[in-house]
Amino acid sequence: MNIALITNNFLPKMGGITNVMVNITKNLREKGEKIYVFNKSMQDENRLYFNVLSNATSFSGILSHNIKFFYFQFFLIFKILFSIKKISLRERIKLITFYCFYPKFIVRRIISIKNLVKYLKKNEIDIILSGSANIPLFYSYILSKWFKIPMLTIAHGDDFIVQNPLKIKTHILNNIQGIVVTNRIMKKLMLKVHQVNSDKINIIHLGVDINSSKVEESVSELRNKFGIKNNDFIILTVSRFYPRKGFDTVVRAIKLIIDNKPEIPIKYFIIGDGEERENIEYLIKQLNLENNVILLGAVDDITKNQYYTLSDVFVLVPEVKKNSIEGFGIVYIEANFFKLPVIGSRTGGVKIAIEDGKSGFLINPKDINDLKEKIMMFYNDDRLRQDIGEYGHKRVIKDFNWKINALLYLNIFERILNTN
Repeated sequence: MNIALITNNFLPKMGGITNVMVNITKNLREKGEKIYVFNKSMQDENRLYFNVLSNATSFSGILSHNIKFFYFQFFLIFKILFSIKKISLRERIKLITFYCFYPKFIVRRIISIKNLVKYLKKNEIDIILSGSANIPLFYSYILSKWFKIPMLTIAHGDDFIVQNPLKIKTHILNNIQGIVVTNRIMKKLMLKVHQVNSDKINIIHLGVDINSSKVEESVSELRNKFGIKNNDFIILTVSRFYPRKGFDTVVRAIKLIIDNKPEIPIKYFIIGDGEERENIEYLIKQLNLENNVILLGAVDDITKNQYYTLSDVFVLVPEVKKNSIEGFGIVYIEANFFKLPVIGSRTGGVKIAIEDGKSGFLINPKDINDLKEKIMMFYNDDRLRQDIGEYGHKRVIKDFNWKINALLYLNIFERILNTN
């Protein structure tokens, strides 16, 4: 089977969606499928990685292109208006209107679709997979109609909650062959926001690549390597710095613990980077926690897994913001794989990622006192920490394994191809 994966998130960019794209590619290839990865960051034609999606955001950039660029623009509009079958003229006009709605993105869209068309003409593609329900969804839909190739999309959370002008995203989601969401909560949200046929929505949990996630060094060896004392109580967060991620809640909970029991050797490590980092750095200094809260920045997967191994508890307590939700939270599953108990918040898909009281604990968003109590429960009870970590590990092996997920994707592909 030849699969075109179109995604904005791929290596060397890090993050949860990149993790999904890499694991889909790796595990489907191991099963003999041929995947062309069309992205905006990685070029390696021998491995079928093609950096063909444009990052252009300036309308003025249109002046730097030649006549072929303008010819393709008009040709694309003509194609949408007159060559796309099985949708009404009204919906075609909506597509064109959306296409032109944000002028500064026109150059990006034209270049990206032009590049994709060139590669799809050269290669026989059986199915198109959009890596998310935002920009790649638009490209995938146009190409699906252009080349008469069935398609489906992965929908993570924020990407499908944000609606486009003229409800074009609702139109697209209702006119493609399949949608993959990560859990039943996201499925309910998809039905509510876009009124998609329920039979079209498939649930495939995120997962861990079991073989590549193993760490050979012991906890004591790793702590010695990173200059961490064996008696230090280590809390870990892995996440990009984003306003709704709840970093301030964790930092303030640690401040309460230290003020109440300064003898506790507590350290909080944060792996990740992003727009909220400066605010968290300021808060750390304001609370005099420079010796207790350490920002590690972005790290590679090997280092990340080593910190999972040497830590005592994983904490990430996101909030709900307008048009932004935690779709699942693969980091809770990763932490559980390393036998870490986890603490999350009752938001979005986190309620699926964590089995409350068994693989970890859930708190209400921004509940600093409850978070402090949960952390102290784990600090004071080694057996509780061990039992929850063991349960979480077994749950990951059973229910969140990318090798199993790859088979689920293949089943969906084959079902779509057999009905089209």
